[in-house]
Amino acid sequence: MNWILLTSLNVSATFLTTDYLQNAYVITSQNSLVKIDSAGTILFTYNQNRFGQLKFADATNPLKLILSYPDYQTVVMLDNTLSEVGTISLKQLGIYNYHALCFSSRDNNFWVFDENDFKLKKIDRNSNIILESSDMFQQLGYAIHPVYMQEENQYLFVSDTTRGILIFDIYGVYYETLPFKNILKFQARNDQIFFQEENHLHSFQMKSLAETDIAFPEVTDVLEARMENRRLYLLKNDSLKIYKF
Repeated sequence: MNWILLTSLNVSATFLTTDYLQNAYVITSQNSLVKIDSAGTILFTYNQNRFGQLKFADATNPLKLILSYPDYQTVVMLDNTLSEVGTISLKQLGIYNYHALCFSSRDNNFWVFDENDFKLKKIDRNSNIILESSDMFQQLGYAIHPVYMQEENQYLFVSDTTRGILIFDIYGVYYETLPFKNILKFQARNDQIFFQEENHLHSFQMKSLAETDIAFPEVTDVLEARMENRRLYLLKNDSLKIYKF
């Protein structure tokens, strides 16, 4: 792979995601969400501390971001300028314990896995539970503890570090499990799954079952990595680096 460094931005961050417009989003050590374009320009910043620590952001739809504050069981919704447009208290819906949620591009709602009753639940933007799966004990015969989720192409991908990446349909019905364990984050793109392994991205083609490794242009201190529309984003201890290829 021929990597060309586009920009390097000094930032101390703990989380990275991207959108299809090549924007990057990082959660900083100051508990802020920062939106950065592919030239390395900081566009917008969102910060508030009334819901505790920000743990996750989903920018699948860059016009309708969702943020997760699990300490207060709260989801915050933002627009493309990172302006707050709404909040949802999962506690008021009876969801007191969760670790993973994600945006649903099918209907602009979001999925959450309720750790107390072991169900996938879809919630709309008016704080209604509009769909819930059966108990995972009934479906699978064992409990799962998702750490990361993403909806893509009519499927919901759920990573459990001890079980692998489980795939469900859009109604929360189990389909199959990919045998990749200890995966804290991944990207599903069409029929491909990407996830970081040390100093490279591992790619798995779900149709052909082909597996390849994509070596990073830098091999030290890479905390997180993502690919988006011929861009590679590397989050390091003190910087975000963006490459094209």
